[in-house]
Amino acid sequence: MTTRATAVSGAAALILGWMGFATVNDAPPEDPADKSSPPRQVTVRLLGPAKGITGTTVPGHILAGKRPRFFQIAEPSLITVDLPNGNKMSLSVKSAFINTQVDVRTKTAVVVDVDLLPLPKSVPYRDAVAELRRLMRAMGVEPDEHMRKQMAGWPDDLPTHPPGSNPDLPSPSYRTGVGITESVKFEVVVRPAADGGWFLALTLAAAGDARRAVWDPNFKPPAEEKGKEPPSESDKK
Repeated sequence: MTTRATAVSGAAALILGWMGFATVNDAPPEDPADKSSPPRQVTVRLLGPAKGITGTTVPGHILAGKRPRFFQIAEPSLITVDLPNGNKMSLSVKSAFINTQVDVRTKTAVVVDVDLLPLPKSVPYRDAVAELRRLMRAMGVEPDEHMRKQMAGWPDDLPTHPPGSNPDLPSPSYRTGVGITESVKFEVVVRPAADGGWFLALTLAAAGDARRAVWDPNFKPPAEEKGKEPPSESDKK
């Protein structure tokens, strides 16, 4: 029997596979005349409607609520993510993925994850971790004690594996994350690329009750449950 957790894990694995492909298979060099052009500017509201995404074309299957429920922005862009609490986070990326779910109440696609690939190409492991720390400071992401301990346990450096080898067997990926707010989590993965280097993926993900409210038809906000009157004796009969 396929569980919801299995489906979510499968979707995450599929997206990460695309991430690896996008990172290690660089596009042909751009024409020098195009280098002065500003990057595409995309604005996404986490837990907002997919139809509200600006700066890029949202595929029709996403708007129709059909699978696959994610799509790629496959060009250098400045991605601004509007968070539910009104804050904004912006990051220049080589590529990005927008993951959606269909809201069970409105029957429309809602953005639940924004996956950001900031490195223009794979880099040595040490450089990938250093860039992660720099980006976290620039984005104002403060690691909690759990995240600090996890990152402290990562190796200081790793040798590059031979180009062409399969980095997924086994996969020495390094993952961690921290809650930014009650409804948003910041997740990271440092993962080997097929060319012998490493790439970095950052995710702003809807979390907790805010995410559950999108897909669970039986979900009721805790405040609503708390304010509900207990059933009377007559109701129990």
